[in-house]
Amino acid sequence: MKLVKELNYILDKKQKSHLAVLAVLILIGGILEAVGVTAILPVAQAIIDPETAYVAVIGDILGIEDTTTLIVLLLIVLMFLFVIKSVYMIFLQYVQNRFIANNRNRMISRVLREFLNRPYEFYLDADIPTVFRITDADIPQVFSMLLNLILMTTESVVAVCLGVVSLVVSFQITCFMIIVLLFMTLIIMKVIKPNLRKYGEKNLKVQSRIAKWRIEAIYGIKDVKVLHRESFFADNYEKTGEIGAVIAKKYAILNALPKILMEMVFLVSILGYLAIVIANGADVVALVPQLSALAVAASRLLPSVSRINTYMTNAAYEQPCLDFLYENLDMNKLALANSKTNKKEWNAPALSLTKEIRLQGIEYAYPNTDKEIFSGADMVIPKGKSVGIMGTSGAGKSTIVDILLGLLTVKKGRITCDGKDIFDNYPSWLAMIGYIPQSIYLVDEPIRNNIAFGIADDEISDDRIWEVLEEAQLKEFVESLPQGLDTTIGDRGVRLSGGQRQRLGIARALYHDPEILVFDEATSALDNETERVLMEAINGFHGRKTMIIIAHRLNTIEQCDMIYRVENGKIYETTL
Repeated sequence: MKLVKELNYILDKKQKSHLAVLAVLILIGGILEAVGVTAILPVAQAIIDPETAYVAVIGDILGIEDTTTLIVLLLIVLMFLFVIKSVYMIFLQYVQNRFIANNRNRMISRVLREFLNRPYEFYLDADIPTVFRITDADIPQVFSMLLNLILMTTESVVAVCLGVVSLVVSFQITCFMIIVLLFMTLIIMKVIKPNLRKYGEKNLKVQSRIAKWRIEAIYGIKDVKVLHRESFFADNYEKTGEIGAVIAKKYAILNALPKILMEMVFLVSILGYLAIVIANGADVVALVPQLSALAVAASRLLPSVSRINTYMTNAAYEQPCLDFLYENLDMNKLALANSKTNKKEWNAPALSLTKEIRLQGIEYAYPNTDKEIFSGADMVIPKGKSVGIMGTSGAGKSTIVDILLGLLTVKKGRITCDGKDIFDNYPSWLAMIGYIPQSIYLVDEPIRNNIAFGIADDEISDDRIWEVLEEAQLKEFVESLPQGLDTTIGDRGVRLSGGQRQRLGIARALYHDPEILVFDEATSALDNETERVLMEAINGFHGRKTMIIIAHRLNTIEQCDMIYRVENGKIYETTL
């Protein structure tokens, strides 16, 4: 069964062992539920007819001759039984929901971790709203489905036990009742369940679209406001939401149908059966004890079967979420297995740069395309030198840097540091690099946390932060702020100027004292004066760091020791 296969894949051994324990607890709970309902029947019979044979047998066993005393004792036992059952069911609810809540959080963390470990190339054409949807909606729905399956199991145990009791009480009526319930269940599985699954698939797509409009509007709020496009994004968000509302409405109606239809068909069938039996001259008085017993059992059995079908339809609606999660975890497994950058252990010695970095015979084409960006490209970067990279827009300047960083996987070729492949110990290679892009990613946190990006507060060194701020020529500015390092800079650094954002990016790159600094068009978005001042700061690292500078403007790299031109899939050493 596909559902079992997928759940078996996404749940780890510990989760499956917890699920096995939970299954045993559910079985015990189902038996207690059935015993609770069943125990009412003999006690009720004893109250109605104290002369019943089994009442005398129980009295003889307990040594109680007075019938009233015996009935009171049976009622006390029954009350005690219901208290035990209720306490146990509360405990079972706690265990079930603890399992769901804890493991839902574990799965969200696991998926996010695996997404972060995917190769960088995945994000070149990734549907980011869908990535968000997996953690925000799909995984919670998968565990909601798992809870539905657990509850369905509980109700199935209860239904089977009650069915057995009903068969003993009245075989003929119970068989008729079971046939009716199974017939209705079959209709629900064949008609309603497929439609719910279809709506579940549609809901996944709609939720991604809703997230898309929200993300694009908020992340591009400046352009939205300047171009006065608020209505465009709000209207599209509302229209997509309306589609989602229609799906939710249809789901709610279909999901409510099983319970309504089950009760209607069941009651009509039973009443019709009785009408036929009575019309054929059956003794109504003789049927009363059986009907009373069945009424008690059916009062619990019918809701139980209704809930089973409701849980089943809920699971059908949520099945596409499980399918999508399974596919992505399977894709993650394949991607991580083929990745050079995500080994669990790196046994090779740490890399060091004493001579040169070399790119040899690089061949690269972007995923899902046939056009080669590089074919047999070579480049040498000597230690301590500043190397400028120039070329026309689209020639591949930033791509060669991404290859150098190990973010893109080449078809052929090697990247070496003093003759050693960087993928022999990739974390060591990354530790040697400080990267400053054109657009610095800043978060709405204090300056301290933006420089020591991704480091826990108790591990941040303020002394080191002040050192790198001085090197990035930003120390005086931060000292002038009322809150200093604790100053928050707004989402993506909106409270800073362009030059200040770039200097903050340089300070971040310097925090770990890297050997190599990579400037990926880090000044291209700045005005000429701001760029000139920032380049003075960058040139101050000349001779102290190995620098790779991608430039859009030639004056940015005029002081570099070496200059390469990217052109026609090759890299040529050149001069200005």
